[in-house]
Parts: sequence; C-alpha cells; structure tokens
Amino acid sequence: MFTFDIHLHTDYYSGCSVISPEQLIQRAVQIRLDGIAITEHGIRWPNEKFDELKRLADPHGLILINSQEVHTYSPRNGMEGEFLVFGVKKSLGSDFTAQELVERVHGEGGILIAAHPYKWSRHGRQRYYGAGDRIYELKLDAIELYHPHHDEDSLQKVREAMDKLGLPGTGGSDAHQVHVIGSCLTVFANEVRSEEDFIREIQGGRIQAKKVMGS
Repeated sequence: MFTFDIHLHTDYYSGCSVISPEQLIQRAVQIRLDGIAITEHGIRWPNEKFDELKRLADPHGLILINSQEVHTYSPRNGMEGEFLVFGVKKSLGSDFTAQELVERVHGEGGILIAAHPYKWSRHGRQRYYGAGDRIYELKLDAIELYHPHHDEDSLQKVREAMDKLGLPGTGGSDAHQVHVIGSCLTVFANEVRSEEDFIREIQGGRIQAKKVMGS
C-alpha cells in the first residue's frame, strides 16, 4: 500500500500557508509518507520549478504530485465549493462555477475531488465552506472524507454521499502549518509512482481514506 497526503499548501504559492516547500518535503519524509500532492490555491507549480522539488524528494523515494485547489463561484449562488484538481496542466485560478470546472477538468482528461464539502462556514450566508449538497449535482471522481475540519456530522454526510453516488473517499490534511501534515491521508491499494498511476487508482476507487489517531 502507498500512503499519500493529497491536500497540502506551501508558502511559495499559497499566501495563507507558513510551510516552505523544503519543510513540506522534510516533514513528509520524517513521517514516512510515500507521496504528497501539492494543491496550491488556483495555481499549479510551473514544471521547471516542480522538477526542482522533485530533485529534493527523489533521494528519499518521496513521490510528488503537481495539482491545485480551485475555488468556484457563481453570481447566483455565491461560493460553490472548492475542488482538488489533478491532471490539468495549467493553473485554473478561480473564475469558474462548479459545473464549469467539472466540464473543464474532465475535458482535459483530469479528475476532481470535492474538498471538505461539509466543513462548517464561520461567516457569511453560506452554511458550508465547501460544496455541501451540491456534490449530488456534479460529476465528481471522489469526495474528501477525512479533513481536520470535518466533524462527525460532516463525516456522516460524506459517507452517505459516497454510498449514494458510488464514489471513493479521500483524506487530506489541508495543511497550512507543518504540524498538520499527515493528519488525514489517502491510502492506495496499488503502487503509485506517477500522476498517471495516481489518477488511475482514484478513478478505479482503489483507495481508502485514513485519519491518524490523535490528530
């Protein structure tokens, strides 16, 4: 089995994070992860810069996946949730509705995961800082189950959606601070050595979400 944290931010492209890319790799190696996905807000690392990170990770056998977390919005609904996007080769920003994002990502052969769909919002008229029940309206590839801000009610709602939609659940720490890295994980049943492996295994549902005890 291969264990990944697939929801992570660094201070290089996500201003809300205080984790340097070097700290991220060091911590992932320290806690013996097999791989990580870097999901900056609306930004995919340029290939040449990401290759530099890979050169830091390769000696430790750590697999790096270049991805992004995309915020969606519509004039009618306001915020429509955030989504982890894999397999798209350009930065997507935040100019999409949720449905537009689904169509764009799948049109380019990528996949997307509803990030923390039932994370409670602490401000504004939105109930959730995530897609909420909108996940039932979208053609998704997976749903983030374990997230540090998903309580028991949130977990129950995600499990119900996974069952009704026939989708796998993932785990990701959404870390913006070093100590959070690895608190929620995605375990792959088969070997993952590349982005192609990563996407194929998620599409096939050969994954399991894991929450680390005490986190």
